[in-house]
Amino acid sequence: MNTTLLSKEKTEVKFSFEVNAEVLEKGMAFAYNKHKNQMSIPGFRKGKVPRKLIEAQYGEGFFYEDAVNHIFPEVYMEAVKELALDVVSTPSLDVEYIGSDKGAKFIIEVTVKPEVKLGQYKGLSTEKVVSEVAEDEVLAELKKVQAKNARTVEVTDRAAEMGDAVKMSYEGSVDGVPFEGGKSDEHTLELGSGMFIPGFEEQLLGHSVGEKFDISVKFPEQYHSEELAGKDAIFAIEIKGITKKELPELDDAFAEDVSEFSTLDEYKASILEKLAKEKEEKAKQVQSDKLLDAAAATCEMEVPQIMYDNKINSMMKEFEDNIVRQGLSLDIYCQYMSTTPEEMKENFKETSVKSVDARLMLEAIAAAENLTISKEELEAEICRYGESYGIDGKTMLDMIKDEDKEALEQDMLVRAAMKLIEDTAILTDSKAE
Repeated sequence: MNTTLLSKEKTEVKFSFEVNAEVLEKGMAFAYNKHKNQMSIPGFRKGKVPRKLIEAQYGEGFFYEDAVNHIFPEVYMEAVKELALDVVSTPSLDVEYIGSDKGAKFIIEVTVKPEVKLGQYKGLSTEKVVSEVAEDEVLAELKKVQAKNARTVEVTDRAAEMGDAVKMSYEGSVDGVPFEGGKSDEHTLELGSGMFIPGFEEQLLGHSVGEKFDISVKFPEQYHSEELAGKDAIFAIEIKGITKKELPELDDAFAEDVSEFSTLDEYKASILEKLAKEKEEKAKQVQSDKLLDAAAATCEMEVPQIMYDNKINSMMKEFEDNIVRQGLSLDIYCQYMSTTPEEMKENFKETSVKSVDARLMLEAIAAAENLTISKEELEAEICRYGESYGIDGKTMLDMIKDEDKEALEQDMLVRAAMKLIEDTAILTDSKAE
């Protein structure tokens, strides 16, 4: 295939490539088979009209678009590999010429990754983050487990207090008119949870089971329902039940009940060990982030906007997939959080810039240091990846695609570059965090 680089201005590249008549013919045959069953010409049944007859009546160009769409992905990737381009955008395509006798010539414009001028990335200095665990942190973790194992007890001898769960019926109205979604015959609300309109929960305090009363609230100005935003409302309430949480004693019996340990001291020691590991990992991450920022600050690169946009779109897709798994849609989430997809994308901008810039720098470091990943290391990583999804390692090796294997290898090179920065860093003492 005849491929020619026509121009390169920073990250904007223009090139051409030609395909011969034999390659184009494969596309033309595909296009004919795609359309032949829809073609109707007197004297021929559908699907039986000869291609030459269709071309004679409608012109050879009738098949060009589908033919190009069929052959283009493969020949385009061949041209990109031949020119060693690291493309980050969808190609813009022009056809200079095309014909069954001479093949076709394509003119392509794409955006590629920028050149990275590395600065200092070895011997960087940063403060060492000390990861000591305080006694009150162990106690706080212990109290979380205690709260999870609390017993629910019905309250009959007093009024509702903060922390109680109140079972109630309610009906809301604005200017005496009930509104949609403002009624429930049985709803349980934990006082102090902040799950209702500001001021709602506080007005339930001091009321007992069986009481009927009204409360007055004002919907927030930025409420997700425009019809209710900023409006004053009245809720008719009936308390149907009150429960409280009764905490278990923090003793050896508690430790034996909630853990594999027989004494509270052993259980507390295990919590201390767990928190220490978590803090150590967090401290390492904080140090790595600081080193990454310091190295990136000495780099020079002109990143095309499309790379940041692609990262933002990727982050949005990942976020949407996560909330869909939780049973929500993006629209419902945005209504609940009083935001929009556009505002969310705006909030992702800073993170996307840091992420893209860091990745480009680490890829450049890997290349500059001639870092490599052995076949054995790559296969071991593929097996680990498969096993994390419950797939046997050998099965994963057989089923993984070449492009996915290349992407995984690139990720490993990026991690190796980050490890190089960390291993050569100079850590200075700092105060405990």
